[in-house]
Amino acid sequence: MKRRRFRGWRVVLPVALLLLVIAWAARYRILHGLGALLIEDDAPAHADAIYVLGGAPFDRGTYAADLLERGVAPIAYATGSNHSSIMKAEGRLLTEAQLSCHAAVRAGAPAGSILPYPYGTSTFEEAQGVLYHAQRIGADTIVVLTTDFHTRRVGKVFRKRFAGSGIHVLLASAPSTEYDADRWWESEQGLLMVNNEYVKTLFYALKY
Repeated sequence: MKRRRFRGWRVVLPVALLLLVIAWAARYRILHGLGALLIEDDAPAHADAIYVLGGAPFDRGTYAADLLERGVAPIAYATGSNHSSIMKAEGRLLTEAQLSCHAAVRAGAPAGSILPYPYGTSTFEEAQGVLYHAQRIGADTIVVLTTDFHTRRVGKVFRKRFAGSGIHVLLASAPSTEYDADRWWESEQGLLMVNNEYVKTLFYALKY
């Protein structure tokens, strides 16, 4: 009996070691793939409006200005009713929506081309608010803009909420200035972002 177990280990151990060597050799490709799975970008050409989701106002606002300049949509709306803790410390109660608008204007967007729509404290709430707003303005196609690693989860939430509405939802992936999406594991912010996004993806799958 002991000899059989020993022979079994003689087979299993080399195979396990070989798999570990292969995984180590391919670690960068695997890590890159884990990040890429979170990204969805429709490279939108034209829409009735762009909706800039709350959070990361500098990155998202700047990218919104770029899309507006390219003529992707005639107008953008920035969502998010949360207040930045940093701005609170400065005594300025600005919502995420307002901060995104400020960033877009500083990046070159005309002041009237992006407007605050301070609704929602979560992706789910924002999807509800954007659906109502898009229907109110008579939009047929909208672009939902968020940070790169958020896009796949955001797309699932929005498309589920917009099902049957007749409004086509496209996604725009704003690059982050805090990490390199192709090498996210090399920075603390990248590690936190990918880890948190997989946790959120599981949470949204179970709750919604």
